[in-house]
Amino acid sequence: MKRISNISKYIVGAGMIILASCKTGGDVNVNPNQSPNALPGFLLSSSIQYLGGVSGAGATTNINAFTGNLYSQYLAETFYTNESLFSLKQYDYQGYYTGPLKDLKTIIDVNTDPTKKDQEIVKRYGSTKNQIATARILTAFIYLTITDRWGDIPYSQALNGKANFSPAFDAQKDVYTALMKELDEAQAQFDGGAFFDPQQDILFGGDATKWKHWANSLHAIMALRLSKVDPATGKAEYAKAVAGGLMSSNSENAVYAYLAAQTNENPYYTNYRNRYDYAVSSLVVNTLTNLHDPRLSVYAAPTAAGTYVGLPYGTYGDALGDYNQGTRSKPGNISLIGTAVSGQASPTVWTSYAQIMFTQAEAAHLGWIVGGDGVAADYYKKGVAASLEQNGVTPANENTYLAQAAVQFSATTAMDQIMTQKWIAGFLGNGWESWAEYRRTGLPKLLDPVPGSLSPGQKIPRRQQYPQTESDLNTANYNAVIARQGADALNTRIYWDKQ
Repeated sequence: MKRISNISKYIVGAGMIILASCKTGGDVNVNPNQSPNALPGFLLSSSIQYLGGVSGAGATTNINAFTGNLYSQYLAETFYTNESLFSLKQYDYQGYYTGPLKDLKTIIDVNTDPTKKDQEIVKRYGSTKNQIATARILTAFIYLTITDRWGDIPYSQALNGKANFSPAFDAQKDVYTALMKELDEAQAQFDGGAFFDPQQDILFGGDATKWKHWANSLHAIMALRLSKVDPATGKAEYAKAVAGGLMSSNSENAVYAYLAAQTNENPYYTNYRNRYDYAVSSLVVNTLTNLHDPRLSVYAAPTAAGTYVGLPYGTYGDALGDYNQGTRSKPGNISLIGTAVSGQASPTVWTSYAQIMFTQAEAAHLGWIVGGDGVAADYYKKGVAASLEQNGVTPANENTYLAQAAVQFSATTAMDQIMTQKWIAGFLGNGWESWAEYRRTGLPKLLDPVPGSLSPGQKIPRRQQYPQTESDLNTANYNAVIARQGADALNTRIYWDKQ
C-alpha cells in the first residue's frame, strides 16, 4: 500500500514549481503545449478511464478490480493468495479523491463560475446543465463505491483544498441520503441541449438519456441496499428511481470498453501476459455446470482435457500443488478466465440491464412495486434473458435454459434464485457491487468462513480498513469515526449490513 506525504490526499496540487536559475526568453515553468484552462471533456474521459483501471492501479481502484472479484469468489488465486485469504487489510482510497473526484469537481466548478462557464472552450463540451449533471452522476457512483467498501468516509468536507486538510468522516447513512438526492437531482437536470461527444464520453458514447437512466438505476440499487436497515425509506426512494426511468435494454449498459492496445487493455489480459495469477473459481464452474448454463464457455476456458474445472476458492500452500493453471497456449488442469471476457479489448460492464431487472424482481418480491411474485417472476426472467443475450447466447439456447425446472422462478426460493442469477450475471463486472450484495443478503452461498484465511473468524470481510494515512495524518477524525462506526477491522459491519 502506498503512503503519502503530509500534503492532503484530498487535493490535487499543481506540482512542485522548479525555479530556474536563469531563463532565456519565456517562462520555462509554462508548458506551451498545455492549455491553461480546464477542459471538461478531457476531465470526464480521464475520470472514466481511471475507473477502468488502466493507470496501473487496477488491483484496488478499478471497478472490475481483482480484489472485488475475489471477495465475490468469481476467481481463485493460483499462487499468491494474499487477497483471497484476506491478509491484506488496509486499502487506500486516496486515488479516488486526488484523481476522478477532483477532476469531476473541476467540471462542476468551471460550469458554475460566471467568469468561465460561457467561454467557448467550456461550452464546446455541452450545455452547462448537462456537464454538471454528468459530473454529479459519475461522482455519486464513485462515492457509492467508496462508502460501500469502507463505510463512513470523508464526503461533505472532502475536496475543499487548503480550506480543510483534515476532513471529517460522514456517517454512511448520511452519505447514502446525500447521494440519492444527488442522483435524483442530476437526472432531472439534463436540459436536452448539447452534450459531450463520444470521444469524451467513453462510457455512454455521448448519450445523455443513458446517463439519466444510469443515475436512476444507481438510485434504485442504493434504495434496495436499505432493505434491512430502513425498508420504509428504501421503498420510498425506490419509487423515485423508477419514476425517473431505469435502464431499458442491454444497449443502455454502463460499459467500459478496453482497447486492443497495451496502454488501455483489459487488466486480466495484462495479468495473463506472463503471470496467470487467477483461475475461475470452482463455485462459478460448478454452479454453471449444474444449471447447464451456456455462459460457462464464455466465462471459463477449457482445460488441457477439454473440460471445465474450477479452482476451489482459498486453496493455498501445498494444496495448490495439485493444480496447474497452465497458460493460454498450453492449458493446465484448471480453467483460466475465458477469452471472451479477458481478451485485450474485452469490455467490462459496471452496471447492467440484467442487474436492474433482478433489482426489479427483488423489489416486486418485497412488495416495493405492485404485482408481487407474478411480476417478480417476469422481471427475473427478463434479467436472465438479458444476461444471456449480453454474453452472446442464441435465442434457442436461451429458451432451453429458461425452460429448466432449476431455472424457472419459484416464489418459495425467490431470493436465492434472484441473487444467484444476479451473481452469475455480474461475473467480472463490478466485483465491489457483487460483494456488497452478498453482505446485504448472504446470497448466493459463498464459501464463508474461508479455511486458512486471516480475517476475524476467517469470514469474508464486511468492509476494508482505512488507509494508514488516516490514523497518521487525520488522527482526530479517524478516532472519531472508529468510536462511532466500530473498530477499524474487516469484521465491522457498515450501516446497511444487517443480515
